[in-house]
Amino acid sequence: MRSTTTLAALCAVTALALTACGTDDDKGDTAGKSGQSVSASSKATPSAEAPGSEVEKLTGPQIANKAMKAMKSLTSLTTALDGTVDGGPMKYRMSSANNGECVGNMSFGTEGKVELIKTGDLIYMKFDRAFWKSQGGKDGAEAADTIGDRWTKSKASGSDFKDFASACDSDTMLSGFEAGPNLARKGETTTVDGKPAITLIETDGDETYTTYVATEGKPYILKMIIKGGKEPGTVTFGDFDKPVDAKAPTGDIVDLDAP
Repeated sequence: MRSTTTLAALCAVTALALTACGTDDDKGDTAGKSGQSVSASSKATPSAEAPGSEVEKLTGPQIANKAMKAMKSLTSLTTALDGTVDGGPMKYRMSSANNGECVGNMSFGTEGKVELIKTGDLIYMKFDRAFWKSQGGKDGAEAADTIGDRWTKSKASGSDFKDFASACDSDTMLSGFEAGPNLARKGETTTVDGKPAITLIETDGDETYTTYVATEGKPYILKMIIKGGKEPGTVTFGDFDKPVDAKAPTGDIVDLDAP
């Protein structure tokens, strides 16, 4: 099933992007290479002049390390991606908690959409007809006709859905936030959806990562823009430590575990 492969690729892309910001320790610093920052998206605008925050006074690697630690401490968050994954367009949004509860959706361009809810040990998924047909062959056509756009349910531990289920755990999602040496360069101050932030820029081959770190409150990563390479895109983070409202759907549900 393409969805499982794509989700695994998404997790790999997100982890790669985030680990590009790690550093050895709070006081450590690694000299960065000179370079210009990548401009923010339409929602990120230069902030008005104001006294610098404590975060802004740190070096690039120090800011990156503090951001990593802040993200790693979260009990829940919402992650959204809009970009290219596994060779095709993908949009993804997932609210996940460290108790394994999650609510999310993803779309694959013309290849369909998927909605997902995990609560307890069950995972509920709703695939549209375009998704089923994109699987190709007789099985895809039959699924489109027999299941259509109805919700399905299965044990989250099942082999077909374990990749989806693991992504529902915010601790799994945040496992990529590991400290490591970096050449993060401190860029301009700005705002992301009205929140003051500072940019960090790092390059890896033909890929450039621009990360936006909050300068008020905890230094959470608010956004990352990946340019160049095979899987460019934008990843945003929010709803930090907010409860995830995962409720089982109602109505006509197809039990995929039924004999």
